[in-house]
Amino acid sequence: MNKLHTLRFAAVSVALASSLAGVASAETFRNGQSIYGQPGGEAAQARVVDVTNTKYANITYGETVVFQGAGGQKFAWTFNGLDARSWELAKFAPASLAGEGYRVYVSKNPLYRR
Repeated sequence: MNKLHTLRFAAVSVALASSLAGVASAETFRNGQSIYGQPGGEAAQARVVDVTNTKYANITYGETVVFQGAGGQKFAWTFNGLDARSWELAKFAPASLAGEGYRVYVSKNPLYRR
């Protein structure tokens, strides 16, 4: 009887540890998409944000933004991961472009009802 309890405890522990390991280490959804969004093409309608002149950017969920750094470096991102959150730009931008402490605030889009 004692061995049975030990085996059950071990099985539950392994199952719990494996599920928590996936949550703790991943910044992706189950489908593999980043929680921050995805790289976006530099579309004509995309808003350009200069990271050298500001400390943060207010973005609406679903919006594509082109971040521009010193020397004309550009990086486009579509914010279609999680909304109503804020992140450091350095989490998903190239190291040469992400300013230290630069934050991106993603608000809900009223066009998407959930």
